[in-house]
Amino acid sequence: MGRWVEVLNAFLRQDDWGVRDLAAATSLPRSAVHRILHEMQRQDLLSAVPGGHFRVGPLLTRTALILADRLDISRVARPILDDVTARTGETAILCLYAPNRRQFWAVDAAESAHPIRYIWESLRDWNDLHLGSSGKGILAFLPPDEQGDILTRLPDPVPGLRPLPKAVLREQLAEARERGYVVSHGERISGAVGASAPIYDAIGRVVGDIVISWPDNRTSEAREAALGIVAREAAAAISRGLGYASGG
Repeated sequence: MGRWVEVLNAFLRQDDWGVRDLAAATSLPRSAVHRILHEMQRQDLLSAVPGGHFRVGPLLTRTALILADRLDISRVARPILDDVTARTGETAILCLYAPNRRQFWAVDAAESAHPIRYIWESLRDWNDLHLGSSGKGILAFLPPDEQGDILTRLPDPVPGLRPLPKAVLREQLAEARERGYVVSHGERISGAVGASAPIYDAIGRVVGDIVISWPDNRTSEAREAALGIVAREAAAAISRGLGYASGG
């Protein structure tokens, strides 16, 4: 079974393979690769193509489409949101990214029991990416060309007012990408602090983020760093639930 998994993983990286190249890429014996490929072909998992190569077959395609259709990000994320709130005592929010609009919206949350907490419903409408951890947790981790296009289209800020100058924003996003999470203070709602990290789908696209938010009367540098790590770990768990494998 382990060898079959190695072969299937190879087809996630490349559309078609011949026996020799696949054996070299997987470090499996050529005879074993030949046998596995032909057995997968007999099961309709793979199809033979000219040149002695193989590519994904009808049964594997059908299986992938059915499973993708059944995959509900909210359902995958809900227990993780609940766990984050139970561990931290703060509100945990699931936000999703709409690439066609280059905006995001909040779809679910596990709310803090504190009487003073973040009102996450304010994020249910369409929101821009350049303000607050809720947006920057997506923007910081987009492909460079997509991120650059979004930043280029932003209007120049009025000095002393939000949003930040573009140069400062670019620096913040680069730092966040390096550590794997975003922290923001009062950029969207005065008095609110947020930590966020990106969620990836099975092919490595940023599809949203998880946000932990709390009021500034319960914050400190140490708490912000700790909750940033919690957000990063929770987002990674959701990503794994969606089929993302960070190693490629």
